[in-house]
Amino acid sequence: MERVKTGMAIQSESGLEPYVLFEERTRIAEELHDRICPHLFGIACAVHSVEQEWGSLSEEQKLEQLREIQAAASTASREMRATIYDLSSAEEEGASWLDGIRSLLHSLGKLNGVRIGFCAPDSVCRLSVHQRKALYRIISEAAGNAIRHGECSEVNVKLSMLRSSVTLRVSDNGRGFDACARLAKEKEYGFGLRNMRQQATSLGGSMQICSQPGSGARIVVRLPI
Repeated sequence: MERVKTGMAIQSESGLEPYVLFEERTRIAEELHDRICPHLFGIACAVHSVEQEWGSLSEEQKLEQLREIQAAASTASREMRATIYDLSSAEEEGASWLDGIRSLLHSLGKLNGVRIGFCAPDSVCRLSVHQRKALYRIISEAAGNAIRHGECSEVNVKLSMLRSSVTLRVSDNGRGFDACARLAKEKEYGFGLRNMRQQATSLGGSMQICSQPGSGARIVVRLPI
């Protein structure tokens, strides 16, 4: 298409297009990080676990673990394709976002032998792109922490929406921790917690942590709509 050489066109050619390209590259990088990396991390953890337990596993158990890893790799591939061929409609994007969360939690649960429940409203079209990204990252981090550090057997993720806010609750039945002590030494122990809190506060929201040793943990995030 031939450009008209007006002042606006010159600005678009020299300034706007590089900026738009930069924004698009950033968006693609974030999408890949959010939707692909958690699956790859789960696969890496599962491979490490199988390697450690290989000698004590039966042939049937080995085959089952390899099938789970293969299924997780297929899921990561599907997420990659979904990211590349992003849907345009806001409602479709909301459905795709929820499907992405379900896929992530299903993969984490299968690879680590943990039951993970997910409850969400039928439509999340009122959530902005930034809110969806933040909530996805918080869910991924919270569920991963519950599995890696909490040594839990069950995680429940619930997303609920009111007219002016959205609330995310992630709870587990793991070993728990002293929330007050952990937050007091957040710089030393809580990089994951800091990251989740920053995701929430950057959008004007808040995060609460309820946990005690031996009683599991619950993280509650609220964002304004």
